[in-house]
Amino acid sequence: MSPELLSILSFVGITGLVVGGYYVGGSRSTASDRLREMLPAATEDAPVERKKRAGQELVGSTLDRLGGYGVGGPDRSLAHRLSIAGYRGPNATLRFLGLRTLLSFGPGLLVLVPQVSQGKPLTHALLYAGLAWGAGHVLVNSRLKSIGNRRRGRIIRALPDALDLMVVCLESGLGLNATIARIGEERSKGRDELGKELSHVSLELASGRSREDALRALGDRNGVDDLKTLVGLVVQCDRLGASMGKTLRAHADMLRTKRRQRAEEAARKLPIKMLLPLGLFILPPLFTVTVGPAILQILTLFKGVGQ
Repeated sequence: MSPELLSILSFVGITGLVVGGYYVGGSRSTASDRLREMLPAATEDAPVERKKRAGQELVGSTLDRLGGYGVGGPDRSLAHRLSIAGYRGPNATLRFLGLRTLLSFGPGLLVLVPQVSQGKPLTHALLYAGLAWGAGHVLVNSRLKSIGNRRRGRIIRALPDALDLMVVCLESGLGLNATIARIGEERSKGRDELGKELSHVSLELASGRSREDALRALGDRNGVDDLKTLVGLVVQCDRLGASMGKTLRAHADMLRTKRRQRAEEAARKLPIKMLLPLGLFILPPLFTVTVGPAILQILTLFKGVGQ
Protein backbone atom coordinates (compact mmCIF):
# COMPACT_ATOMS: atom_id res chain seq x y z
CA MET A 1 0.00 0.00 0.00
CA SER A 2 1.39 3.36 -1.02
CA PRO A 3 1.98 6.08 1.57
CA GLU A 4 -0.45 8.44 -0.16
CA LEU A 5 -3.26 5.88 -0.08
CA LEU A 6 -2.61 5.11 3.58
CA SER A 7 -2.72 8.81 4.46
CA ILE A 8 -6.01 9.28 2.58
CA LEU A 9 -7.59 6.27 4.29
CA SER A 10 -6.49 7.52 7.73
CA PHE A 11 -7.92 10.99 7.05
CA VAL A 12 -11.23 9.57 5.78
CA GLY A 13 -11.51 7.22 8.78
CA ILE A 14 -10.90 9.95 11.36
CA THR A 15 -13.27 12.37 9.62
CA GLY A 16 -16.03 9.76 9.41
CA LEU A 17 -15.59 8.87 13.08
CA VAL A 18 -15.85 12.50 14.20
CA VAL A 19 -18.86 13.27 11.98
CA GLY A 20 -20.65 10.08 13.00
CA GLY A 21 -20.08 10.83 16.66
CA TYR A 22 -21.44 14.35 16.15
CA TYR A 23 -24.67 13.17 14.55
CA VAL A 24 -25.16 10.29 16.95
CA GLY A 25 -24.48 12.47 19.99
CA GLY A 26 -26.63 15.30 18.72
CA SER A 27 -29.69 13.15 18.21
CA ARG A 28 -32.22 13.22 21.04
CA SER A 29 -34.83 10.66 21.94
CA THR A 30 -38.59 11.22 21.74
CA ALA A 31 -38.94 10.80 25.49
CA SER A 32 -36.42 13.59 26.13
CA ASP A 33 -38.27 15.93 23.77
CA ARG A 34 -41.62 15.22 25.47
CA LEU A 35 -40.12 15.81 28.90
CA ARG A 36 -38.71 19.15 27.77
CA GLU A 37 -42.12 20.14 26.43
CA MET A 38 -43.81 19.22 29.73
CA LEU A 39 -41.45 21.40 31.80
CA PRO A 40 -42.70 24.92 32.48
CA ALA A 41 -40.97 27.81 30.81
CA ALA A 42 -40.01 29.39 34.13
CA THR A 43 -37.80 26.45 35.05
CA GLU A 44 -35.78 26.51 31.85
CA ASP A 45 -32.11 27.33 32.09
CA ALA A 46 -30.51 30.37 30.60
CA PRO A 47 -29.44 30.12 26.95
CA VAL A 48 -25.77 30.00 27.89
CA GLU A 49 -26.39 27.17 30.35
CA ARG A 50 -28.44 25.26 27.78
CA LYS A 51 -25.68 25.58 25.21
CA LYS A 52 -23.09 24.48 27.74
CA ARG A 53 -25.17 21.49 28.75
CA ALA A 54 -25.80 20.57 25.12
CA GLY A 55 -22.07 20.72 24.45
CA GLN A 56 -21.34 18.47 27.43
CA GLU A 57 -23.99 15.99 26.31
CA LEU A 58 -22.52 15.99 22.81
CA VAL A 59 -19.01 15.33 24.05
CA GLY A 60 -20.25 12.66 26.48
CA SER A 61 -22.28 10.87 23.82
CA THR A 62 -19.36 10.95 21.41
CA LEU A 63 -17.04 9.47 24.03
CA ASP A 64 -19.64 6.80 24.85
CA ARG A 65 -19.84 5.77 21.21
CA LEU A 66 -16.08 5.81 20.88
CA GLY A 67 -15.71 3.78 24.08
CA GLY A 68 -17.64 0.91 22.52
CA TYR A 69 -14.72 0.43 20.10
CA GLY A 70 -11.97 1.14 22.61
CA VAL A 71 -9.19 -1.15 23.70
CA GLY A 72 -10.30 -3.05 26.80
CA GLY A 73 -13.78 -3.90 27.98
CA PRO A 74 -16.02 -2.63 30.74
CA ASP A 75 -14.64 -5.09 33.30
CA ARG A 76 -15.36 -4.89 37.00
CA SER A 77 -11.81 -3.86 37.93
CA LEU A 78 -12.03 -0.76 35.75
CA ALA A 79 -15.48 0.06 37.12
CA HIS A 80 -14.10 -0.29 40.66
CA ARG A 81 -11.18 2.04 39.90
CA LEU A 82 -13.58 4.58 38.44
CA SER A 83 -15.78 4.27 41.53
CA ILE A 84 -12.79 4.91 43.79
CA ALA A 85 -11.97 8.01 41.75
CA GLY A 86 -15.57 9.24 42.11
CA TYR A 87 -16.74 8.60 38.52
CA ARG A 88 -19.95 6.60 38.67
CA GLY A 89 -22.97 6.13 36.51
CA PRO A 90 -24.29 3.82 33.82
CA ASN A 91 -21.95 5.25 31.15
CA ALA A 92 -18.88 6.00 33.28
CA THR A 93 -16.88 3.01 32.02
CA LEU A 94 -17.72 3.59 28.35
CA ARG A 95 -16.92 7.28 28.70
CA PHE A 96 -13.54 6.53 30.22
CA LEU A 97 -12.77 3.98 27.51
CA GLY A 98 -13.70 6.54 24.88
CA LEU A 99 -11.46 9.17 26.44
CA ARG A 100 -8.58 6.71 26.75
CA THR A 101 -9.01 5.61 23.14
CA LEU A 102 -9.05 9.21 21.95
CA LEU A 103 -5.96 10.19 23.93
CA SER A 104 -4.02 7.08 22.89
CA PHE A 105 -4.95 6.52 19.24
CA GLY A 106 -5.10 10.25 18.51
CA PRO A 107 -1.38 10.92 19.18
CA GLY A 108 -0.54 7.64 17.47
CA LEU A 109 -2.29 8.72 14.28
CA LEU A 110 -0.75 12.18 14.50
CA VAL A 111 2.67 10.52 14.53
CA LEU A 112 1.89 7.82 11.95
CA VAL A 113 0.30 9.91 9.19
CA PRO A 114 3.13 12.50 8.78
CA GLN A 115 5.76 9.78 8.94
CA VAL A 116 4.10 7.76 6.18
CA SER A 117 3.31 10.87 4.13
CA GLN A 118 6.99 11.86 4.11
CA GLY A 119 7.93 8.45 2.73
CA LYS A 120 9.80 7.23 5.80
CA PRO A 121 10.08 3.49 6.50
CA LEU A 122 6.83 1.95 7.68
CA THR A 123 8.56 0.02 10.46
CA HIS A 124 9.91 3.18 12.10
CA ALA A 125 6.55 4.94 11.65
CA LEU A 126 4.68 2.08 13.31
CA LEU A 127 7.25 1.98 16.12
CA TYR A 128 6.89 5.71 16.87
CA ALA A 129 3.10 5.49 16.61
CA GLY A 130 3.08 2.54 19.01
CA LEU A 131 5.20 4.49 21.48
CA ALA A 132 2.82 7.45 21.27
CA TRP A 133 -0.17 5.17 21.77
CA GLY A 134 1.45 3.48 24.78
CA ALA A 135 2.37 6.82 26.34
CA GLY A 136 -1.20 8.11 26.02
CA HIS A 137 -2.64 4.86 27.37
CA VAL A 138 -0.34 4.82 30.41
CA LEU A 139 -0.85 8.53 31.04
CA VAL A 140 -4.65 8.20 31.24
CA ASN A 141 -4.47 5.18 33.56
CA SER A 142 -1.92 6.92 35.77
CA ARG A 143 -4.12 10.01 35.95
CA LEU A 144 -7.09 7.90 37.03
CA LYS A 145 -5.01 6.22 39.73
CA SER A 146 -3.75 9.58 40.97
CA ILE A 147 -7.28 11.00 41.21
CA GLY A 148 -8.41 7.92 43.14
CA ASN A 149 -5.50 8.15 45.59
CA ARG A 150 -6.15 11.84 46.26
CA ARG A 151 -9.84 11.18 46.82
CA ARG A 152 -9.10 8.35 49.26
CA GLY A 153 -6.73 10.64 51.12
CA ARG A 154 -9.44 13.29 51.49
CA ILE A 155 -11.87 10.69 52.85
CA ILE A 156 -9.29 9.39 55.34
CA ARG A 157 -8.55 12.90 56.60
CA ALA A 158 -12.25 13.74 56.98
CA LEU A 159 -13.20 10.51 58.74
CA PRO A 160 -12.23 11.37 62.39
CA ASP A 161 -14.11 14.70 62.35
CA ALA A 162 -17.18 13.01 60.85
CA LEU A 163 -17.07 10.37 63.60
CA ASP A 164 -17.00 13.09 66.26
CA LEU A 165 -20.11 14.64 64.73
CA MET A 166 -21.78 11.24 64.64
CA VAL A 167 -21.02 10.71 68.34
CA VAL A 168 -22.57 14.09 69.18
CA CYS A 169 -25.70 13.28 67.17
CA LEU A 170 -26.05 9.81 68.70
CA GLU A 171 -25.62 11.06 72.24
CA SER A 172 -28.17 13.80 71.63
CA GLY A 173 -30.86 11.18 70.91
CA LEU A 174 -30.81 10.68 67.11
CA GLY A 175 -30.89 7.21 65.61
CA LEU A 176 -28.13 5.87 63.40
CA ASN A 177 -30.06 6.41 60.15
CA ALA A 178 -30.98 9.96 61.13
CA THR A 179 -27.38 10.59 62.18
CA ILE A 180 -26.03 9.43 58.82
CA ALA A 181 -28.55 11.61 56.99
CA ARG A 182 -27.74 14.64 59.16
CA ILE A 183 -23.96 14.33 58.81
CA GLY A 184 -24.26 13.72 55.09
CA GLU A 185 -26.45 16.77 54.63
CA GLU A 186 -24.16 19.06 56.62
CA ARG A 187 -20.84 17.90 55.19
CA SER A 188 -21.96 17.60 51.57
CA LYS A 189 -22.64 21.35 51.49
CA GLY A 190 -18.93 22.02 51.64
CA ARG A 191 -18.15 19.61 48.76
CA ASP A 192 -16.78 17.04 51.16
CA GLU A 193 -16.28 13.59 49.64
CA LEU A 194 -17.24 11.73 52.80
CA GLY A 195 -20.36 13.89 53.19
CA LYS A 196 -21.46 12.99 49.67
CA GLU A 197 -20.93 9.31 50.38
CA LEU A 198 -22.97 9.51 53.59
CA SER A 199 -25.73 11.32 51.70
CA HIS A 200 -25.70 8.47 49.19
CA VAL A 201 -26.01 5.96 52.03
CA SER A 202 -28.93 7.94 53.46
CA LEU A 203 -30.71 7.82 50.09
CA GLU A 204 -30.18 4.06 49.91
CA LEU A 205 -31.60 3.62 53.41
CA ALA A 206 -34.61 5.78 52.53
CA SER A 207 -35.23 3.69 49.41
CA GLY A 208 -35.54 0.50 51.47
CA ARG A 209 -32.07 -1.01 51.39
CA SER A 210 -30.93 -2.67 54.58
CA ARG A 211 -28.47 -0.80 56.77
CA GLU A 212 -25.84 -3.52 56.63
CA ASP A 213 -25.88 -3.73 52.82
CA ALA A 214 -25.77 0.06 52.42
CA LEU A 215 -22.83 0.41 54.81
CA ARG A 216 -20.87 -2.45 53.25
CA ALA A 217 -21.44 -0.94 49.81
CA LEU A 218 -20.06 2.33 51.20
CA GLY A 219 -16.78 0.65 52.09
CA ASP A 220 -16.53 -1.38 48.88
CA ARG A 221 -17.09 1.42 46.37
CA ASN A 222 -14.52 3.77 47.94
CA GLY A 223 -11.66 1.35 48.58
CA VAL A 224 -10.66 2.94 51.92
CA ASP A 225 -9.48 0.44 54.53
CA ASP A 226 -10.32 2.70 57.46
CA LEU A 227 -13.84 3.10 56.14
CA LYS A 228 -14.23 -0.67 55.77
CA THR A 229 -13.06 -1.14 59.34
CA LEU A 230 -15.58 1.44 60.53
CA VAL A 231 -18.38 -0.29 58.62
CA GLY A 232 -17.45 -3.59 60.25
CA LEU A 233 -17.54 -2.02 63.70
CA VAL A 234 -20.91 -0.36 63.10
CA VAL A 235 -22.44 -3.58 61.75
CA GLN A 236 -21.06 -5.58 64.68
CA CYS A 237 -22.35 -3.10 67.26
CA ASP A 238 -25.73 -3.06 65.54
CA ARG A 239 -25.96 -6.84 65.74
CA LEU A 240 -24.81 -7.14 69.36
CA GLY A 241 -26.62 -4.06 70.65
CA ALA A 242 -23.45 -2.45 72.03
CA SER A 243 -23.03 1.27 72.69
CA MET A 244 -22.54 2.93 69.31
CA GLY A 245 -21.30 6.24 70.75
CA LYS A 246 -18.46 4.68 72.78
CA THR A 247 -17.40 2.53 69.85
CA LEU A 248 -17.28 5.45 67.42
CA ARG A 249 -15.41 7.64 69.91
CA ALA A 250 -12.77 4.94 70.44
CA HIS A 251 -12.46 4.41 66.70
CA ALA A 252 -12.08 8.17 66.10
CA ASP A 253 -9.21 8.27 68.62
CA MET A 254 -7.57 5.32 66.89
CA LEU A 255 -7.88 7.02 63.50
CA ARG A 256 -6.27 10.17 64.85
CA THR A 257 -3.42 8.08 66.22
CA LYS A 258 -2.97 6.41 62.85
CA ARG A 259 -3.04 9.81 61.12
CA ARG A 260 -0.31 11.09 63.43
CA GLN A 261 1.74 7.94 62.81
CA ARG A 262 1.39 8.37 59.04
CA ALA A 263 2.59 11.97 59.36
CA GLU A 264 5.59 10.85 61.43
CA GLU A 265 6.36 8.13 58.89
CA ALA A 266 6.26 10.64 56.04
CA ALA A 267 8.54 12.99 57.99
CA ARG A 268 11.07 10.19 58.59
CA LYS A 269 11.07 9.25 54.91
CA LEU A 270 11.83 12.82 53.87
CA PRO A 271 15.64 12.73 54.46
CA ILE A 272 15.95 9.60 52.31
CA LYS A 273 13.89 11.18 49.53
CA MET A 274 16.08 14.30 49.69
CA LEU A 275 19.27 12.33 49.00
CA LEU A 276 18.74 12.10 45.25
CA PRO A 277 18.05 15.82 44.55
CA LEU A 278 20.75 16.74 47.06
CA GLY A 279 23.33 14.61 45.27
CA LEU A 280 22.31 15.68 41.77
CA PHE A 281 21.45 19.36 42.03
CA ILE A 282 22.98 20.79 45.22
CA LEU A 283 26.32 19.10 45.89
CA PRO A 284 27.86 19.50 42.38
CA PRO A 285 27.28 23.31 42.22
CA LEU A 286 28.45 23.65 45.84
CA PHE A 287 31.57 21.62 45.07
CA THR A 288 32.25 23.70 41.96
CA VAL A 289 31.89 27.02 43.78
CA THR A 290 34.01 26.07 46.79
CA VAL A 291 36.75 23.91 45.24
CA GLY A 292 36.86 25.39 41.71
CA PRO A 293 38.99 28.50 42.50
CA ALA A 294 41.49 26.43 44.48
CA ILE A 295 41.85 23.95 41.61
CA LEU A 296 42.48 26.82 39.16
CA GLN A 297 45.17 28.31 41.42
CA ILE A 298 46.84 24.92 41.79
CA LEU A 299 46.87 24.43 38.01
CA THR A 300 48.39 27.91 37.55
CA LEU A 301 51.06 27.12 40.14
CA PHE A 302 51.99 23.84 38.43
CA LYS A 303 52.26 25.64 35.09
CA GLY A 304 54.66 28.17 36.65
CA VAL A 305 56.78 25.43 38.22
CA GLY A 306 56.98 23.57 34.90
CA GLN A 307 58.16 26.64 33.04
